[in-house]
Amino acid sequence: MADLRTAALAKRRAEMMDVISAAALEQFSLHGLRGTSTQEIAERAGISKQQLHYYIESKDVLYESILRRTMQHWGQIGLKTEDKSATPAEAIARLVRRKLDFTFDHPQVSRLFSYEVMSGGAAIRRIWAESADAVDAAVRIIGEWVRKREIEPIEPIFLLFHIWALTQHYADYEPQVRFFIHCAPEEALDRERICAQITCFVLRGVGLGSAACSDRTDTVRSQRSPATLPAAAA
Repeated sequence: MADLRTAALAKRRAEMMDVISAAALEQFSLHGLRGTSTQEIAERAGISKQQLHYYIESKDVLYESILRRTMQHWGQIGLKTEDKSATPAEAIARLVRRKLDFTFDHPQVSRLFSYEVMSGGAAIRRIWAESADAVDAAVRIIGEWVRKREIEPIEPIFLLFHIWALTQHYADYEPQVRFFIHCAPEEALDRERICAQITCFVLRGVGLGSAACSDRTDTVRSQRSPATLPAAAA
């Protein structure tokens, strides 16, 4: 009986922590660590401030735990071991796809990361130090492509920066994107079109553009109805 009660309490606590984490993520992604109060997190979670402090050690600890989960997610996005056996074009296309999918599927997480970095990155520096191996591995894979002359010479870390920036844009600047491509808030952004554009831009930048980009652009065009295609310039 005691074991059942303990299990029930643990389940209830885990469920409440999920609610609190979701509420905190929404607040932190909008206002950052310093701009968010525990009162605001509690209200968004539908509990009292006193109840919130029963479940969390502090706002800072809660913030860091959410950042850690963010970096764990991102650890699954980068270049992987199986990418070593793929062509550079295939591996780069998959990397763009994974990162863009994450941006679209988890915009609040992406914005939280950007907010933290733009605020100086004080909290995330410790986490970066713990996850540097994955980035170093990706740098080695790209460096091998350069060494074998499979792509144009480029400093690997900067190629990663460029891909991160291009994909991150669609979370951080979503209102701007929607305004200039005339996409209403209730409409879904054309993920396939965006992915094809980013992928081709990156592939061309490393000397892999022509055939691969033509195939991707033709595929996206065939998936879009004539009504959705931009009008030809006068």
